[in-house]
Amino acid sequence: MRRFSLAALFLFAFCTHASAWGDEGHKIVCEIAYRLAQPDTRAATRKLIQADKVFDTFSDSCVFPDHPRIRRTEHFINLPRDARGVTGDNCPSAPECVLTAILNDSKIVNSKHAKRADRLIALKSLGHWVGDIHQPLHVSFEDDRGGNDIRVNGECSGNLHGTWDSCLVTHAVGAGCR
Repeated sequence: MRRFSLAALFLFAFCTHASAWGDEGHKIVCEIAYRLAQPDTRAATRKLIQADKVFDTFSDSCVFPDHPRIRRTEHFINLPRDARGVTGDNCPSAPECVLTAILNDSKIVNSKHAKRADRLIALKSLGHWVGDIHQPLHVSFEDDRGGNDIRVNGECSGNLHGTWDSCLVTHAVGAGCR
């Protein structure tokens, strides 16, 4: 029964609007990364993903941290309005952010001592974080909640964050719900 519940949860999650960088955007980012990786890196990634009971490919697995939402504070970086950018590996206004998530999960994926299950979770998360950090509104200002408090109208109406994350990608490449 638990396996059926998890499968139903994932199926439902893929066919709904996500509040973060949309599923299709994450899958595209991870597919590009996978195709650009060296052959030995692709082989190691494939071997690790084969152990996953939910996802068949690395690209599909990159939605993992959004379904259900895990490690909430690690999906973004908040900056003060007067910031001139990110200047190091530390989060500017919090103990954890997408920068520390990338660093921590990279260490786990590359560790010869980490458990295979931990390396798999870190790999799926790492692909997701790389997508998040490349989404402009995930490196943004805390006072507008990464564009969530900015309203937009038109074909992609709603908030700016959702428009950028999902609506524009869906219009460009089509709906990803299979």
